[in-house]
Amino acid sequence: MLRDKPVSHLILILFTSAIGANIIGEALRVILHFVAGTDTIVERALLQYVSYSIGPHMFNLIILSFSFELSLRFNIITLLGIFVGWYYFKYTY
Repeated sequence: MLRDKPVSHLILILFTSAIGANIIGEALRVILHFVAGTDTIVERALLQYVSYSIGPHMFNLIILSFSFELSLRFNIITLLGIFVGWYYFKYTY
C-alpha cells in the first residue's frame, strides 16, 4: 500500500476527510434540530461527540500575548469520514 505513495499524502487525506466529515456532521445536526427538535435518539447515536482538548497555552510577548488551544471533536460521522479517506487513499489514489 505505501510502496509508491508517501505517508504525508495519507496524513493529508485523512485530515481533510476528518474535517469534511465534521462539517457534514454539524450540518446534519442543524438540519436535525430544524426537523425533529433537540435531543433526539438519532442525535445521541450519530452526532454525540467526544472532545479532546490541549491547552490553552499562553504566549506572552510583553506588548502582545497569544492564547492557543487545540480541540478535537470525534463522533461516528468523523470516523466514517476517516474510513472514506483511507479507502480513497488505498484504492483510487
